[in-house]
Amino acid sequence: MGNKKKKPKNPWSVFFRPIKVIIFAFLGAMVLGCLIGGVVFLKYQEEIIACKEKADSIIQNTTKTDFSQPVDTRIYDSGGSLIGTINSGHYEYVPIGEISQNLQDAYVSQEDKRFYKHHGIDYISLARAGLKLVKNKGEITQGGSTITQQVIKNTYLTQEQTFRRKLTEFFAAPRMEEKYSKDEILEFYCNTNFYANRCYGVAEASRYYFDKEVKDLTLWEAATLVGISNNPSRYDPVVRPENAKEKRNQILDNMARNKFITEEERDFAKAQDLTVLQIYEPGTKENYQTSYAIYSAALELMKNDGFVFQYVFENKEDYDSYREQYQELYQSKSDMIRNGGFEIHTSLETEIQNSLQNVLDKRLEGFKDLQENGKFALQGAAVCVDNQTGYVVAIVGGRGTDDEYNRGFLSKRQPGSTIKPLIDYAPAFETGYYYPSRLVNDYLFDKGPKNSGGQYFGSISVREALNRSLNTVAWQVLADIGVNTGIRYLGKMDFVGISYLDNGNNSMSIGGFTEGARVVDMAKGYSVLANNGMFSNNTCITGITSQYDGEVYKGNQGDDRIFTEDTAYMITDVLKGTLDQPYGTGHGLGIGVPAAGKTGTTNDNKDTWFCGYTKYYTTAVWVGYDTPKAMPGVYGKTYSGRIWQDFMAEINSSLPARDWDMPATVSLWNVDSTGEKTTAETGRKDLFSSVAEAAARSDAGRWKLFEEKRNAQIQAQKEQEAVQALQQALADIQAIIGELNALEYRDSTTDETIARANTILQNLAATEYYESLKPQVDEAVRRALSLPKQDDSGHKPQEIGPGIPTAPRETAPRETIPRETAPRETWAPTFPGDWDYEEDWDYEEDWDPGMGPGDYEPGAEAAGPGIG
Repeated sequence: MGNKKKKPKNPWSVFFRPIKVIIFAFLGAMVLGCLIGGVVFLKYQEEIIACKEKADSIIQNTTKTDFSQPVDTRIYDSGGSLIGTINSGHYEYVPIGEISQNLQDAYVSQEDKRFYKHHGIDYISLARAGLKLVKNKGEITQGGSTITQQVIKNTYLTQEQTFRRKLTEFFAAPRMEEKYSKDEILEFYCNTNFYANRCYGVAEASRYYFDKEVKDLTLWEAATLVGISNNPSRYDPVVRPENAKEKRNQILDNMARNKFITEEERDFAKAQDLTVLQIYEPGTKENYQTSYAIYSAALELMKNDGFVFQYVFENKEDYDSYREQYQELYQSKSDMIRNGGFEIHTSLETEIQNSLQNVLDKRLEGFKDLQENGKFALQGAAVCVDNQTGYVVAIVGGRGTDDEYNRGFLSKRQPGSTIKPLIDYAPAFETGYYYPSRLVNDYLFDKGPKNSGGQYFGSISVREALNRSLNTVAWQVLADIGVNTGIRYLGKMDFVGISYLDNGNNSMSIGGFTEGARVVDMAKGYSVLANNGMFSNNTCITGITSQYDGEVYKGNQGDDRIFTEDTAYMITDVLKGTLDQPYGTGHGLGIGVPAAGKTGTTNDNKDTWFCGYTKYYTTAVWVGYDTPKAMPGVYGKTYSGRIWQDFMAEINSSLPARDWDMPATVSLWNVDSTGEKTTAETGRKDLFSSVAEAAARSDAGRWKLFEEKRNAQIQAQKEQEAVQALQQALADIQAIIGELNALEYRDSTTDETIARANTILQNLAATEYYESLKPQVDEAVRRALSLPKQDDSGHKPQEIGPGIPTAPRETAPRETIPRETAPRETWAPTFPGDWDYEEDWDYEEDWDPGMGPGDYEPGAEAAGPGIG
């Protein structure tokens, strides 16, 4: 076969070939896009249809009144009574003709430069945003929303970054532009934006920042307002002027780039200082209840957004990063609530609130000094929690009701000894290595704290150490279990005053925080002990309704277990002693029903506390100055304690007295002199947890080391007791020898004295002192027996009562048990009446021996009027 001739190429084929490729590629992409779109539609058709129907409903029902001021936010107490109205600002709706052209141009340039060309959707911007989304692996870095879409979002939808919201905007925007003109939509936009500092709408913002009408805004002023509304918390010129100025200049650059202004106009505007006037006419005054309710509601809205709260921090970077995220989101939620449109229902009980306020005011009424701002110098705050629900039912932020500064949740103060049960002892009980009767050596050691009053008791039980509020014992306990272990427990109870600088800080054991603790956190923390170790996530919010979104409060998660039921019960049992033990720092503050609590007084008495609880309520009280300074004579027991006592007695008076039920895993054992449980009858009993002991024994190696250490301590204790007993015996026998050698005659007591001498000498038979003492005793006895005997009947007996004679004082038998070795309750100072030992006073200096029973109130003279 011959070769076929090739058909000559058509020169047009070279030209059309790439066009064909492009056309086929385009058709292929369209087919593929249709296929993908079809698959997506089939998969999400219900959601797409729902968004379409929602968009249709929005546009069908929209009216111009929707784009004006939301209703004021209203706050209700537990009974549904209105307790506060938060104005959303002095709102004024302004038509487009009265809005500065500078502001209109700035918005169009910055937010939607094709605003006058598209029909609600800017497909070019949408495509660019989509490419950015793909390029940044799903992270939204550039928005594609038009002004029309933003009006729909601001007015009818939430601020959440969801595709469902975007899809609803997508369907609604073209319909919106069919219903309203461009000028009307831009008018809606300017009147619905938020500009920080309670400025809702451009009219109020113009008055607040520049004290002028909207129509008179200059170029740089207009650019400033546009920047603020872009992110009110970040570009607020009052609190973040540098951010605001930088954003203003970006907007001016953008306006020049988009030909809305000339470069000369831009440069002139950028050269102007950013000066704001803050002209504001106050709205409804907030009170202690409403300020706490707004704060708590903002936290709940943050939870709805999935914000993860953090309380313990690894380092400064961790701390700073969290605080920045928190502050920005919190501020936006707080502003949103204050902007209006919410109903907030709370657990706050007005009757209990009034009672707590009245008690605090009455107890502090004698302190009349004022600060420069007209507020009382000496202040107080208190928070009450319902233990059954975990909700805050009352919060008092200061004296009187005219002070808007709520110290109950805004102020962080050093908690002193009130922190000990929460950071030291309860976490220590959880380990199983500590329990109420365990002995710890109370002594002054190098680089350790001092005990108030300068007393040190040597080997002492944890129970008594906590009741006496001994600093050295608390310090040792936290050092043993680990400072960060104790801090983590505070973090679990949502203490917001913990700093990264507190990590490893042993002074935390006695309340030495870097920042401090809030009264509300102390109340919530103590309520954990009252509620069997369970922490409630409840604040005071029971419901939040939005004018636009309906019910937005999703409720908290269930309670969290912080401590075992055993630990909570044992700590509670110990803290009862604060109130009912003679040496308890809160002795005399009982309220007639089972209660537990703790006093707290910081260095120089700058902060004084009392935190305590019954089965029904927990209340924490703080008294001090806004700017901390010494308060001579004011202690945790005096004013804070008396406020707690008065209030708790009142609100518990009509309730049946209830005690805490002892868990089945807690048992009462006899305790020996070393603080350990024993089957022998010792006359002393204390609590032990089988759960805690099992937890400790689960680590066999550590338990073995603990047993060895404990046995060594027990042996050392016994040796110390033996030395003390020997020293006492030597002192006693020398005293008896001297007594016998001083006798001038024998009487009926001489034989008893000789018998005691022989008994003590016999007890010393195995010691090195026996051989030297025996001749001395024998000689003294021989001499005494050689003396003439005198008839006792020659002395008329002293009578105590009818027919009850007693020996003359100088010959009556003496108690010879030394102070150092006697049971502590037998050698505690026996002052007249009941001794109220307050942790922060020195009884040797302050006790007046001339006082009668029950007269003593530590520092009453120095503290000022008002002590009952």
